[in-house]
Formats: sequence, C-alpha cells, structure tokens
Amino acid sequence: VDLKFRTSKDRVVVDENHPLAIWLDGRSASASEVLSGALRDNCRAVIMGDTSFGKGLVQAVYGLKNGYGLVLTVAKYLTPGGTDINKVGIVPDVPKDEALPPAPGFVPLLGSDTSHVDFVDVAKRLSPDMCTRA
Repeated sequence: VDLKFRTSKDRVVVDENHPLAIWLDGRSASASEVLSGALRDNCRAVIMGDTSFGKGLVQAVYGLKNGYGLVLTVAKYLTPGGTDINKVGIVPDVPKDEALPPAPGFVPLLGSDTSHVDFVDVAKRLSPDMCTRA
C-alpha cells in the first residue's frame, strides 16, 4: 500500500511562533542531521543534547563484473548555511548537561524526560536579537 503524505499550506504541525527544541545524540544521523541543521540555520529551532553522528555523505554501490565493487560518493549533506555535516555532526547549541539539570540517581537514556527543558530560554535563543544565522 502506497500512502502519500499530504498537507495544506495553512495547516502546520507546530505553530511558527512556538519555540522548538531538537534533541540530538551520537546516534542521530543522516536525515535527522539535515533537518536539525536546516531548522537551526533558519532560526526555527535550538539544538540540544550531544553532537550528532556526522553522516554527511550519500554513496552508491555498484557491482563490477569481476566480483569487486565500486563505492561512489554521489551527494554531500550541507546545512542551508553551508555547514558540512560529514565526520563533524551537528554540534548542539545547548549541551545535554545544561539542557537537563542533574538529579540524584538520574541516568539519561533514549526517550529521557525532557520536561525540565527551559522553553523560555529556547524562545530567547530564537529571538531576532539572538539568532544571527538566517
């Protein structure tokens, strides 16, 4: 079954006036890095957590008649601002230790409770006075 995603221009998932925080870690790669970088470069989101994986290349693999293969890089991921993601990743604006204040016995895991994120601070970081990426 092929289901196409469709939406109208006047219907958005997150209102453009609401602050947006993206959580990354060392396992975040590829499309999540492209999306995070684009949202940050356009002053739409603050990135929190750890530096992402840094998968910034798209490669095609071709089988050769002699049994060997050829790996060819066919694309490179850059953010809208021109930042190369490959082997560097997306560095967060707010490191994990700042974003999630320490609590006794708390060990952050995938899906950790982020209810303590300071969205007032996120909104300030996205204000025109603070965000100079666009």
